Amino acid sequence: MATLTNSGFDVIERTLEKDIAQESTQNLEEVYEVSRCVKWIQDGGYKKVGLQFPDELIVDAPAVARALSTALGFNVYILGDTTYGSCCVDEVAAEHVGADSIVHFGRSCLSPSRRLPVLYIFTRLPVNMPLVVESLQAAIQETDTKLVLVYDTRCHHAAGEAARRLQEKFPMLLPSTLLLNQLFSSSSLCANDKTPLENHTCSNGIDINGEEEKGESNDFVFFGRSVCLPDGDEIKDYHFIYLGPRGPTVTCLCMKFSESTFYCADPSSGEVTVTSGLRSVMSRSSKLEMVKDAEIIGILVGTLGVADYREIISRLKAIVRAAGKRSYTFVVGKPNEPKLANISEVDVFAYVACPETSIVERSVDPALYRKLVTPWELEVALLNQQEWDLHFEADFRQLLPGGLRHVEAADERREEEVNVSLITNRAQRLGMRDNEESSLDSITGAVQVRDNLTLASIHVGGGGQALKDRTWQGLDPNMTPPSATGTIVEGRKGIAAGYQDETPAES
Repeated sequence: MATLTNSGFDVIERTLEKDIAQESTQNLEEVYEVSRCVKWIQDGGYKKVGLQFPDELIVDAPAVARALSTALGFNVYILGDTTYGSCCVDEVAAEHVGADSIVHFGRSCLSPSRRLPVLYIFTRLPVNMPLVVESLQAAIQETDTKLVLVYDTRCHHAAGEAARRLQEKFPMLLPSTLLLNQLFSSSSLCANDKTPLENHTCSNGIDINGEEEKGESNDFVFFGRSVCLPDGDEIKDYHFIYLGPRGPTVTCLCMKFSESTFYCADPSSGEVTVTSGLRSVMSRSSKLEMVKDAEIIGILVGTLGVADYREIISRLKAIVRAAGKRSYTFVVGKPNEPKLANISEVDVFAYVACPETSIVERSVDPALYRKLVTPWELEVALLNQQEWDLHFEADFRQLLPGGLRHVEAADERREEEVNVSLITNRAQRLGMRDNEESSLDSITGAVQVRDNLTLASIHVGGGGQALKDRTWQGLDPNMTPPSATGTIVEGRKGIAAGYQDETPAES
């Protein structure tokens, strides 16, 4: 009986041992290239450096920071939590400490940044090369298969050897290269290369450590990577070997080339998984109907560092308006279901982020999968000129002028079209009537009062109207503050099972 009525004080007063994560035993110089970091910082004359680590490498952050601080003679800053995806450069967190440069460690999505100089250090995943080659040889029966080698950026150090060994087994294999020069518009460098990269020349051999075999071919560029195809060949004629762990990188590539087969080789175990992105792409076709059905579309900002994010936001706003719908822009950091639940009036969100972050898989987060679409999916739904196909486009920069998927989006309104929704079986209207456009254009921001709520005319029927219809509208600054309640006294101490001023119950 005494056990069942325990007051619980032993739990409250228990001393907890702080669980301190042990530092990795990896060689800091080999994995994090400390000496190269020091040289880059000194050559650039930077004095306030931010170190960005992904969650899986944060255990090594103190050791790397100490090594850099000792060599430089001043302290560096650890960016402990990324504002958005860890694969992107977190310029927002760096600006919080007034950093003049960033060293980015770990996997990268290869999205270019603009504001701060960046040093990219991909770090290194261990690669069991003999086991990887043996497993791939067993999985791919036909040695004359046309293949392209792509890899996780953390396997960049082994890409040259992998290409040479695999080409011995598969003569038709073409290695891809990382277009690191695209990341250097802001004095950026990659620590895995010995010199700043110039424009890549097209070659049939891998251009790592300066070893190139020139040939007659043409570049095919995708997601910060490039592969040189022989004349007359198309990328759809090739299948892919992916070296790296499963994750956002291979998901993004599989959906881009959904009609091709991917042989995904784990770098440590050598296990090969054969997969394709065709089913994932086909299953997302219903999102086009979600966009057409939506009355209010949110533009969810998932990056403040990737180049041209402002341009795509402006473009999406214009497209949504021409389709007779309302759009609102939200910046919420890393999205999750509770955050989006606070904006329940929005039917669907166009997620503006880097390619690897913008694709949310149903198996990873079903709630976000239902609410988020990519900018390309929004354009396919609302622009007649933008066509849907099996080559899923996750890179919003390709939708802008100069991109491969760019189409002209007329500024004038779209003529009203009425269809039947394939999801709700209700009438679905796209475009605006003449009187609707004139009413929108005539709004000058006049203010009106409805039910003691000040509401700008521009928000009638939109965000302001939705707020008015809510039962809870937040704290009202116009309400009279509560009067003083008198003397403040100390309350009771303890827990519900037994407060200190109570007589202990007899057993």
